[in-house]
Amino acid sequence: MLRLIPFFITVYLVSIPIQAADKLVLDLDMDTDLMSMSHHVDGFLFKPTMNFSANVGGNLSEIMKIDSMKNRLIATALVRINGKVAGVATEQEVLVFDDKTGKKKAESAWLIMLSYPGKSGFLAVKQQEDAAGIFAVISKVMQNPDGDWEDKFQRFLSTSNSPKVQLAVDDLAVYRGGRFEEYNFVNPADLRNLGRFRAKIQFVIYPGE
Repeated sequence: MLRLIPFFITVYLVSIPIQAADKLVLDLDMDTDLMSMSHHVDGFLFKPTMNFSANVGGNLSEIMKIDSMKNRLIATALVRINGKVAGVATEQEVLVFDDKTGKKKAESAWLIMLSYPGKSGFLAVKQQEDAAGIFAVISKVMQNPDGDWEDKFQRFLSTSNSPKVQLAVDDLAVYRGGRFEEYNFVNPADLRNLGRFRAKIQFVIYPGE
């Protein structure tokens, strides 16, 4: 009888369902979480931040304004889980022309480092972005800034392909190969109320299959 106990324990453990990992939701508010942004993109909605060093003179964002860095952007910001700071995300982005449509599209890569209970590690993904939806709203508002715009953030999916997480380690390893989605937010009433647009970003990352 005693010899059967390990067998019963094994059967019991095998029969326990394994709980699937939840999707990972990360939020970023440019007004509170942006650490730095440098770019060389004409007409971009947001200006580069002023980045200074105690050892180097001048605004370091200016060194990107050379031909080889045209249409490129680099940004670093805090990210949050349920409102709490969970880590840092860095984006590198380049604007290119789509040969099929003749329109601009963005090729971007995100490197995310989290230090959060049960969600610590690194995650990296490359994606394509199309911000046509959000810029359509912004364009309408700019034509009539004082219009009766709803004072509420609208959410747009900016990821235009179906990227999979290429790198994920430590607690985040369960998300390797999972779907990655980036959402951008805009409040149409911001231009009337604040004289500018605020920016918010949300990442939704699914476990790998």
